[in-house]
Amino acid sequence: MDAVEHTDFTNNTCIRIGGPTGETVFSRLQNADFEKIKTAFFRILKSIYPLFKRLLRNRQVALAFDITDEPFYGKVEGFWIHAEQPVRGCTGCFKFLTISAVSHENKLILGSLPLSRGADLVELILELLQQAKTFVHPEILLFDRGFDNLELLARLQEAHVRYQILWRKQAWATKILKKMKRGEVKEVIKVRKYSKDKSNYKIKVRYVFIKSYRRFANGKAYNWVFATNTRQRSPHFYVDKYRKRWGIETIFRVLDNIQIKTTTKNEIIRYFINMFCCLVYNLWKIWCVLEQKISLKNFVISIVCIIRYTILTDKPPD
Repeated sequence: MDAVEHTDFTNNTCIRIGGPTGETVFSRLQNADFEKIKTAFFRILKSIYPLFKRLLRNRQVALAFDITDEPFYGKVEGFWIHAEQPVRGCTGCFKFLTISAVSHENKLILGSLPLSRGADLVELILELLQQAKTFVHPEILLFDRGFDNLELLARLQEAHVRYQILWRKQAWATKILKKMKRGEVKEVIKVRKYSKDKSNYKIKVRYVFIKSYRRFANGKAYNWVFATNTRQRSPHFYVDKYRKRWGIETIFRVLDNIQIKTTTKNEIIRYFINMFCCLVYNLWKIWCVLEQKISLKNFVISIVCIIRYTILTDKPPD
């Protein structure tokens, strides 16, 4: 928690507080694996989720998916370090697929999985969805344009879940938008083809095009292309549905302020740190609504103070 408070490397934290080395701290994870870390996260989430349900007040919940990058500085090698460079100076990154429950201003991270190079993204999405369904009955699944995958659409249709994906404006879509009038909404049904394991498949996709739409009178006009199996009464309903996931990027910008820094290439340690920070975020969100609003940084500082006091008084936690 001290490393979280100072957004510092574990070794620096251990030196500052006079504790064991970072290597000793992480040695506790030598017998851990992805499944054990994931199981521990869901056990804790299960214990605090009833508090989050109080925030929902029976409102419908959307599930938003996102891929986050954790910068890596060093030699890019192995299956877990990707070549993408999300920030200046880094040489690669670790990637995590995350699912969050979204209801109005309330957002809670329900799970995260590490992404290896060449991972089957669709299978991982379905795994997270199945786990999330133990907590919520989603109204809709929301994806950004990084998930415009025909196989994903096919699997979601087979699962009979509602979805809305922001689709890339490919050449065929751009031609349709050019012919539309400002403010016009158009539905296009296309039969698309994709390949999987040397087999070819067809899927019927419903696209919704919205031309030069302003959500607010003084707002900027945007063109939208969604792949969806829902029907809305008005353009702003499509846009408003998708806007629910806009705050997801904010979650990860906030999490950047409490990231535990490490130089390790060990994917197990990286996954543990990712899940630990997600858990701290969830506790903070619940505290803000049920107790008092406080910045994430100050929340972490408060927790660290409680832990230090408990250690000094040799008082076991409640």
